[in-house]
Amino acid sequence: MRLLDARWFRLLAKLAVFAVALGAWQVLTTTGVLSTDSFPTMVDTLTELGRQLGGSELWLAVGQTLRGWALGLLIGGSLAIVTGTLLGLNGFAYRSVIPVIEFLKTVPAIAILPLAVVVFGPTPEMKVFIVAFGIFWPLTIQAIYGARAVDPVVRDTATAMQLRGVRRFTTVTLPSAAPFLATGIRVAAAVGLILAVIAELIGGSTGLGLSILTAENAGPSQLPVMYAFILVTGLTGVVVTALFTAIERRLLHWHESQRNAAGKAA
Repeated sequence: MRLLDARWFRLLAKLAVFAVALGAWQVLTTTGVLSTDSFPTMVDTLTELGRQLGGSELWLAVGQTLRGWALGLLIGGSLAIVTGTLLGLNGFAYRSVIPVIEFLKTVPAIAILPLAVVVFGPTPEMKVFIVAFGIFWPLTIQAIYGARAVDPVVRDTATAMQLRGVRRFTTVTLPSAAPFLATGIRVAAAVGLILAVIAELIGGSTGLGLSILTAENAGPSQLPVMYAFILVTGLTGVVVTALFTAIERRLLHWHESQRNAAGKAA
């Protein structure tokens, strides 16, 4: 049991599964189980990926995707945190607005993509809007619940000590809301990246999504290029998720959830 919990063993297990997946890909394509008209071999794809890594086209597409994602996350996240915190601190405003927010949260961001394309065109601004819209509603709800999660004893103590305004927010509200906000931002970062690629793939904005679509439309000879860009898109998502998870652990090392997670990983 101790071996299964060892960090190095878990890492080796993940690498082994990854290697098996790559090997299965190569075998299925070379034996004809998967048609090479739709699936290039693993070797051809990784060879093309290596070539793309040495050029500027791939890195330009990655930069365009990350730029739109980062701006959308910054704008949508900032508005969501401010709006959610204000609503969470006011009971009347919360009861009045929460049904509307819950409804709008269920509207898929992809559903308003045609409207965004009509208004903004296939531009970076369209991509930023889609990302900001898609993450705003769920993150607002996280911020509301975080602001309302203050322990009653702590709240009453702060009132007895006459803590008000910014000092009350930074010493009482923010520490209680921090775990909710951290989780919401981490999830929003992953969702925002997906929305950015969708906006490029369907809406025509420049980035990894448009590069995938362009390679697909170029014919079977460009399939390795398409799959190379798909792999980069997936790896970008993994890096973004790992980065925000590490930041969450670092900033919330004092919280019980992170201490428990660290204890299990040790």
